[in-house]
Amino acid sequence: MSNTGKKSTFTGPPQNQHPGQHSQQQHTHQQQQQPGLRPSSGDTGFFQDAPRLGNQFEEDVGLKRVLSLYLPPALLKPLHKELDSLAVAALSPQVLHWVEDAEAHPPTLESHDAFANRSDNLRTSEGWRRLAELGAHQGIVAEGYEGRYGRIGQFAKYYIFSPSSALTTCPFAMTDGAARLLSQHIPHPATSIQSFFSLNSSLSSRREAEARRQVFHNAHFRLISRDQSARWTSGQWMTERPGGSDVSRSETVAVYSPLAPPSQNESGTEELGPWVVDGYKFFSSATDADMTILLARTPGGGGKLSAFYAPMRLANGERNGVRIMRLKRKLGTRALPTAELELKGMRAWMIGEEGEGIKQMATVLNITRVHNAVSAISFMRRGLAIAKAFSKVRVVAKNRPLWTIPLHLRTLAHLELFQRATTHLTFFSIHLLSLSEAPTNPSTPSPSASSPLHTPSAPHQLLRLLTPIAKALTAKLAMSTLSECAESLGGVGYCENEEPLNIARLLRDAQVLSIWEGTTNVLITDLISSLKRTSRAGGEEQGWVPFNEFVEENLGSPATATTGRVGEVEAEVLERCKVALWGEWKEFEKILETRSKEELTGGGRVVLWTLGWVLCGVLLIVDARRDGERTAVEFARRWILEKAGIWGAWGEHGVLQAEVEKRARADCWAVFGEKLPEVKDRARL
Repeated sequence: MSNTGKKSTFTGPPQNQHPGQHSQQQHTHQQQQQPGLRPSSGDTGFFQDAPRLGNQFEEDVGLKRVLSLYLPPALLKPLHKELDSLAVAALSPQVLHWVEDAEAHPPTLESHDAFANRSDNLRTSEGWRRLAELGAHQGIVAEGYEGRYGRIGQFAKYYIFSPSSALTTCPFAMTDGAARLLSQHIPHPATSIQSFFSLNSSLSSRREAEARRQVFHNAHFRLISRDQSARWTSGQWMTERPGGSDVSRSETVAVYSPLAPPSQNESGTEELGPWVVDGYKFFSSATDADMTILLARTPGGGGKLSAFYAPMRLANGERNGVRIMRLKRKLGTRALPTAELELKGMRAWMIGEEGEGIKQMATVLNITRVHNAVSAISFMRRGLAIAKAFSKVRVVAKNRPLWTIPLHLRTLAHLELFQRATTHLTFFSIHLLSLSEAPTNPSTPSPSASSPLHTPSAPHQLLRLLTPIAKALTAKLAMSTLSECAESLGGVGYCENEEPLNIARLLRDAQVLSIWEGTTNVLITDLISSLKRTSRAGGEEQGWVPFNEFVEENLGSPATATTGRVGEVEAEVLERCKVALWGEWKEFEKILETRSKEELTGGGRVVLWTLGWVLCGVLLIVDARRDGERTAVEFARRWILEKAGIWGAWGEHGVLQAEVEKRARADCWAVFGEKLPEVKDRARL
């Protein structure tokens, strides 16, 4: 390494003098020459105060505003109380100890016992198990099915819990998807079985249908249970060696081979399905689950995949034809048991019709992708909380607190904008999910009557477009945001710190969010297929019509028409935002109309991001219109007029010095909700 400082003239100690003797004399000489200098040591000198995180719900102004868009005041007050309590628990010493334990003790596999007998003994940490129990007790899944807050309340709790969950939210996501899928295939007991099978169906067919109904009913009950003695989690097995995200190349096969009717004393036999599944699953997250949903080919499926339900164990405790071949070594999600599985003779029940596996699995994916998005925005919020807390205790050059530096403020404000915008995007997707489930989900609460958000007439169609957009954009922004947050702490941000300040763990875990449930390019292909779909007549349909209707309905009213609490200045800013956003959308709509499916796919990332930018812009305007709140209006202005929401754009460049302070004051209010001290006072803080 070259020496860039003053060149040294030291060539070594004089002859017959020990090097240590010279160093000691030189050190003594320096102390005599510079008596005012005092070196630091392991126990003396400067020690940085550790940042402390506050209540993660109480400090999250953006989340509170989002929730008030979808829930009536009568539900908001009790929900706020529960979220406040959960936020306290999420940062409690006990929960943080469980997180650290789960990270420090990843799952292990003992494939054989001492006598070479196959055992497949999977061990997980106590921290992992305790966090899973906490999540179930809080209703991370159950709230969406039996709670009074519905999907919005469920995912609000998920959002608070997720950064302190050690990724136990992964099996919860698959459990939620499995519960929703099974609920669609459980006819009411009073419903005549002839409504599902013809009067001419054989007695064995009717018996099998009734057995399947009972199996699905029991599994669904366990999947949404908060009771630790009854609750189940579910796996979701699609990925195989040939195709990765492309399940069309699946090599898993299911053959119909029903067992003989069980006798009354054969307890548990009725739980075994009539299909036998054999194959190899390359990625199995939540390997410690109690059941799974999987895809397999069948002889009568015409080459298409079918969906199946299977319990992981038999009534006697043995595995249901599953061998754990090995655990995966991963960049992140270290506490989560992910494995390769061999299936031999696995007994399963078919879900839905033969050859319609992709259709059935879409129900699961719609939900797990929403879970993925909520994990992303919650990680972003925790990373920002750490970065903001650090900036409050860190002092830099000229004795200035870091949080008062204009450049640093601008960086944090930009990240805050991304987090706020994607929180709107994610919870709007949750709202659409809730509306699409409303006819069959009794726990879905009525939307807030005072909400200015126009509800789409066909929520399931818009949800079909938004799910890949929300999943992809939140995952990408979570990684970049957490990287910036780690950088804002300097070298400390790169270290594995104690919880809850360990941004490194969040960054490692966030990397999987762009891969799970479809990579970005897979999601883009899915999105373009929805935008440019083929009609039954063979022509091409404009799949973005529901998107256009939503934009038009929610941008149609002038800002002053919504509420009298919006000031003239704020109303004028929001009107400019509305006009600019509408113009941008209409220009892009022309591209969707004129370009082919292949051309749009080639530029798919631009399509994905532009649609996400437009939607977030609409939601930011709708939010700010309610009351003209300062930060809400400012974020809408930055997102749209400065195009800060366009990937890579950072607003205007090269601003004059006179504008730096003005911008810094706006950034400070946006990030911390307080005034920036005057320049002359900043070094005194």
